[in-house]
Amino acid sequence: MPLQHLLGAALAIAPHGSSLPISPVLSELLTFHPGWITQSVTTHDPAGGNDDGFRAGVAVEGDFRVLFHARGEGRITRIWITAPRKELEQEGQELWIEVDGQTTFRGDPRDFFEGRGPWTSPLVLGVDASSGAFTSYVPFAYSREAKVRYRGVALYHQITYREGPGSAAGPDAAALSRFLREDWTEEPPAWSPGSTLGPGTTRIVATGPTTVSRLFVELPAARLGDLRVRIGEQPPVPASFFFGLASKRDAVDEGWVTFRSALHAAWKRGALGRVATRLPIPLAAGEALSLEAASEDPIEEIKVAADLAEARPGVRLAAQYRDQAAPGRETTLPMFESDEPLQFVALLENLDEGLRGDRRYLEGDEMIRTDGMRFPVQHGTGTEDYYNGGWYFLGAHANPLSGQLRFLVTDPEDEWKRAKFEHSLYRLHVPDPLVSRSGMRFGFEVGPTGAYTPLRVRSLGLAYVFSGIRAIGEQRASIRATRLRTSAVDAERDTPVQTFPVRERRGVTRILLHCPSEDARALLLVRSYAQSRGPQEARVRLDGKDVGTFFESQQNKARAFAEDALWIELPPGACAAGKGAVVEVDATESPEPFSESSYLLRYFTGAGWPTLSQGRNVKILDTGSLPEGPHYVNDHSLIELADGRWLLTGIFHKEPYEGLDERAFIHTLADGPGPARWYEASAPSFSIAPPRFTLRAQHDEPWIWAPHLARDHDGSLVMMYHVGARDHDRAGFRIARSTNGTSFTRAGGTLFEDLCIARDPMLVRFANLWVAYYTRCASKDRRLSGVAYRTSLDLATWSEPHLALTLGPDTIRHDSGHTESPFVFERKGWFYLTVTSYPTAWDATFVYRSRSPFAFPSEPVARLSAHAAEWIAEGGDFDVGRLFFTHAGAGQGGVFLQELLGL
Repeated sequence: MPLQHLLGAALAIAPHGSSLPISPVLSELLTFHPGWITQSVTTHDPAGGNDDGFRAGVAVEGDFRVLFHARGEGRITRIWITAPRKELEQEGQELWIEVDGQTTFRGDPRDFFEGRGPWTSPLVLGVDASSGAFTSYVPFAYSREAKVRYRGVALYHQITYREGPGSAAGPDAAALSRFLREDWTEEPPAWSPGSTLGPGTTRIVATGPTTVSRLFVELPAARLGDLRVRIGEQPPVPASFFFGLASKRDAVDEGWVTFRSALHAAWKRGALGRVATRLPIPLAAGEALSLEAASEDPIEEIKVAADLAEARPGVRLAAQYRDQAAPGRETTLPMFESDEPLQFVALLENLDEGLRGDRRYLEGDEMIRTDGMRFPVQHGTGTEDYYNGGWYFLGAHANPLSGQLRFLVTDPEDEWKRAKFEHSLYRLHVPDPLVSRSGMRFGFEVGPTGAYTPLRVRSLGLAYVFSGIRAIGEQRASIRATRLRTSAVDAERDTPVQTFPVRERRGVTRILLHCPSEDARALLLVRSYAQSRGPQEARVRLDGKDVGTFFESQQNKARAFAEDALWIELPPGACAAGKGAVVEVDATESPEPFSESSYLLRYFTGAGWPTLSQGRNVKILDTGSLPEGPHYVNDHSLIELADGRWLLTGIFHKEPYEGLDERAFIHTLADGPGPARWYEASAPSFSIAPPRFTLRAQHDEPWIWAPHLARDHDGSLVMMYHVGARDHDRAGFRIARSTNGTSFTRAGGTLFEDLCIARDPMLVRFANLWVAYYTRCASKDRRLSGVAYRTSLDLATWSEPHLALTLGPDTIRHDSGHTESPFVFERKGWFYLTVTSYPTAWDATFVYRSRSPFAFPSEPVARLSAHAAEWIAEGGDFDVGRLFFTHAGAGQGGVFLQELLGL
């Protein structure tokens, strides 16, 4: 319905909503992540039937079954396991989770899931809490490899993960736990006056450009079934589904349940009911969020309260409601379908009107396909399993991310043999959104084969749809096959058997790009293959540079045909006329022969490379006019303390510059709230504070450089810094800790050593994974300037080094001087790495961009005037907050702040 018609029929405009920022966990959903391939490894029947469970193809290592094995960059987002209770309670069972070669958990699975290990509810849920299954949403990020092993009988399991560029990033366990625990319904915004909503009238809640960050509605409880929610010009959605209750219209008063999930809430007060959601609802300019009556009887005394946040251009919330009858044939029932770039975030479902005494409709598997692929990226083991339960559920329950709010049993006599049932179900994909670049088909079987009938299925699928990227053409690359295979696709039972060519070998496949346009910015490389043997692995390169991995650990000899995909960003000029860029799939080191049937290259266009500029230069710390004479600050770091003040520390030395005599880090403080206020100040905001130094070199530290501050999961501060060495290929790194931001104490000795005067560490955390970036050359033999990284689970044991950036032969130096002071941050789905190239100029800072924090192309997107830049965002929100960077150096008289524009 056009907006002018809505305005003409509106009863009243809702009052101006209060302003409430969106949770960082939810804010991530509003940024498109095209590099994420979100999928699951499950124990579904490999022959396409209902004989789920352990099967051939699951690897065995000693006493352990390998439930999950991945290589490349990725993140485990969900672990679900169930078996008969007597099996789960047997002694001697063991769960072993390994990340980048380090054990992050090894022990009794009951301790892990029941909260007696490192994590507690609601991140982990035992059988009773999760209604028949063990469930974990603990995020496990990895840069190179991850394994989940199990000793015992985890008869059915699902492990959901994402892989591809940028997939490791996201909130850590502590941040996700806080999000899941918080009572977001407290202190609702101001309520509008009560009013009557009659037939043919509309109540406008908000009009874009804005984002509704929380929405509350109060109305007579018995009338919830007559209320609809409309977003823009989409069809209206029943309010009971939109607010999470998923109750059927003809029994809505019975359907009220007091609950609160991570996104939805409902409660009653006498005859009145309240419903709420904090799922962000972005509205474009002129677009309205409104309420409508679906009945001829007016709904009286409706009140509305809403919080508004900053508009998010280029993203909208798609709400697809369906009311369907089971098809009665072996197929899937659609839950959500689209041909647009999207991130799927929630499914709410109501099931009823089945056969008496028969709940086999809960045997139906979910099958999720993306980007036109025939092979499901997720193929489940049962409807209750998708909703994190097991054994047809233990009863009604509500967890932050999934639940069965309502389980009604009609005519329960005679042990339910004549009973009829109703279920209201929800699953929220907040930590594990399903990503598709060019469309999604999400369907469920109804019953063991899909042919169960009768059943009424009401559902609401919610997804964020993005306008910034669109497909512009395809290229098919055939393979010179060595054999023909016959197989059905491992999914619906009625999938026809097909014949497809296959080549299996250890070798290199080269594909010359035929871009449909010079505007192509990325491609999705879809591989078709046979998964009859495993593991299979190949490194993928674009013009000789690594861009990702194909890895398949599982086997399926019954239905061998499979597909997987990899997102590849195209650097400037890759699609220029006559360029001839080449993709290489290098399987020379594959454990088993690598299988190829064909490749599909789907090209995408979108926003081009950014044009960056920097604002005025503002001094925030003056060290040039100290009573004892001018000093300089060089490599430095900033962090906000618990009391709202900010700590800045860095190399501190009397002028002139003397790098090998730098033996102290300055201690300076500034009041909050942060960079925007300092930027507007007329005088420096930081001042040197007692005890004047955060750290001074000790006897075994010839010099100390480049402290970097980060916050540990318990809120304490961690400082990583460089320790000098006379042997330039044995520079070390150490850590100091602080609980108050004033006194720092060293924690242990040298963590690791590295070559080319390795220095300038930058410490960041992706979920459970600490990542330390630092300046280093490529190798002793190839001293190209570069940025290395190592990973750790505990800040004590570190992985071997890998290169995130390697520059060309014109940057060869003994000290990797072209990549000093690395800093990595994420913004709007991109990772940015900045380095200072002092041989180019003392203030030459180059900016590199990638979808992955572990691999940056060697072509910069911009050059800034700064030395040793450190980055901070207003409000701590790197996604949408104003961006600022500090810089300093010898001869500058202090530390300066500038705003970055254009990003």
